[in-house]
Amino acid sequence: MLEPDLVPDGSVDGITASPNAPGVDEPTGQSTQSRRRVQRTINFDRSVLERARAAATYLASYEPQAGVRSLADIVNPAVLAYVTELEELYNSGEPFRPVLRMPSGRPANR
Repeated sequence: MLEPDLVPDGSVDGITASPNAPGVDEPTGQSTQSRRRVQRTINFDRSVLERARAAATYLASYEPQAGVRSLADIVNPAVLAYVTELEELYNSGEPFRPVLRMPSGRPANR
């Protein structure tokens, strides 16, 4: 199994892997729990983003009981629900192994 190395500036440009020591199953680098929120750039389908932004804006302005004050209040629970579903389907309900850096762009065809 290969383990990604953390880039000192925290960027996600490519991936560098090094072999794990036998029996070691922990990520390298700093803990991902050091900050509550992390800003990342991701790409959305335009129509999905427009609908989510409209919902967040409306709910924040007119339906405070919904608990949606920003786009993050929609995105975070949705991503968590989907990741939980993927963990159930593909990893016996356990969290996937932590990765501190992902390669940028689309994966190469295999």
